[in-house]
Amino acid sequence: MHTHPGATELLIMVEGEITAGFMTPFALYSKTLKPGDVFVFPQGQLHFQVNSGKKKATAFLAFSSANPGAQLLDLLLFGNALSSDIVAQTTFLDIDQVKKLKARFGGKNLNNHMSM
Repeated sequence: MHTHPGATELLIMVEGEITAGFMTPFALYSKTLKPGDVFVFPQGQLHFQVNSGKKKATAFLAFSSANPGAQLLDLLLFGNALSSDIVAQTTFLDIDQVKKLKARFGGKNLNNHMSM
């Protein structure tokens, strides 16, 4: 899961099969794409693409800006020094799950609040 805060993304399916989608606070928009299909991910919207077929999948991507940026959800939550207890308190994860994910994504397992 990721976002592009600086651009809308366009996916054009070439071969294989990809399931793609994006979420809003109240809805999921998802479709299994086949060659010739097109899917648009609105700017800044959390979205995904996964190969849902049995063969290699190929697609072309285009962005509405030369600087789309990329924010990976996993790294935003777990690849940093944000206190593990804050992450646990603001998600549906327990502290042990948070610590395991922080270790996997290179974050620091801090249990106290950090001040600047």
